[in-house]
Amino acid sequence: MKFKTTLVLTLVFVFLALACSPSEEELVKSGRDLMGTENYAEAIKSFNKALDKNPQNYVALNAKGVALLRLGQLDESVEVFTTAINADTTNYRGFFNRGNAYRLLGKDNEAMLDYDYVINIQPDLVDAYTNRGAILFKYKEFDRALFDFQFALQIQPNNALLYLNKGKTELRINNPDDAIYDLKKALEMKPDYAEAYYWLGLAELAQNNKTEGCQYLLSAQSLNFEAASEAIGQNCSQ
Repeated sequence: MKFKTTLVLTLVFVFLALACSPSEEELVKSGRDLMGTENYAEAIKSFNKALDKNPQNYVALNAKGVALLRLGQLDESVEVFTTAINADTTNYRGFFNRGNAYRLLGKDNEAMLDYDYVINIQPDLVDAYTNRGAILFKYKEFDRALFDFQFALQIQPNNALLYLNKGKTELRINNPDDAIYDLKKALEMKPDYAEAYYWLGLAELAQNNKTEGCQYLLSAQSLNFEAASEAIGQNCSQ
């Protein structure tokens, strides 16, 4: 009889503990709330508790990877995003986030593969085109980069970063008129855009408009864009 009473009490305590235990969804929400306050380490603890309940919880895995990414733990984030991808190969977020982690690690080939996959399954994701275009620009594949920036602008025509990137690319393929147009559009949207002033200065100089070019470079310098001082020294001292 004593054994049965003990067993019943034990089961009651177990059931009560389970009833009071937060659900996976509650733990994920708690983790996301912590990320909203940039408390990434505590957020990871919450996501880990959710994963203890269900190791294949895609949402928890992806969110944990993002928290690791924000903490600069890039290799760890790649591992977690890969686990998330294995849990759900149809969701683009894991591929996109892993691409971002690879890019920060300098693994551009791996990042490109992930961005390519994302664009195949989520063809309207502007950030995927932006990031892929930036890698292509880095390796001087300017025509391909220009395609990405142009296509993304069709989806999101009020994106200052895209106009900046397109303007830079136009200048690199010797289209300074188009570059000037794009960079001025970027500045319309973001008047304190130091990098846009810098590239606009270079574009005006390419058109032999020294006065305008140097004025734009001085604006970039006043906004603490480091490369502007060297460009001013090379083009505006005389």
